[in-house]
Amino acid sequence: MRTIIVLFVLLFASCNQSAIKKQLSGADSIVIHFNDPQTNTIKKTVATAENNAINRLSEFVDAKDSELYKCGYDGNMIFYAKGEKKMDISFQYTNDSCRHFIFDMNGELKASKMSNEAADFFKSLAEGKNQY
Repeated sequence: MRTIIVLFVLLFASCNQSAIKKQLSGADSIVIHFNDPQTNTIKKTVATAENNAINRLSEFVDAKDSELYKCGYDGNMIFYAKGEKKMDISFQYTNDSCRHFIFDMNGELKASKMSNEAADFFKSLAEGKNQY
């Protein structure tokens, strides 16, 4: 009986998984590029294979939908699984009124709202503080 309950809970949880979580499931590494706002060239790159960081970043992206702002991007992050690119997500964290993530989901451009916690996390990484 206990096994049936556990299987039911796992099945229910997997059915309720969001599209972004499904897309990013299995990601085992991530590369984050921070852009210079004046030239839009990469000024800093951070890479990790730490599960805590990957999970935290995917949770940040898996947020409420946002409008498709046109206010530029501070960088992008690329999720990988076994060396293959799973998803490329651009982000804006420095403009308080325009914080968001933007990504392609099955051929459709989508955006999600960036929380203050996520913005603080990106700011910390951009400043060289690699704590997850």
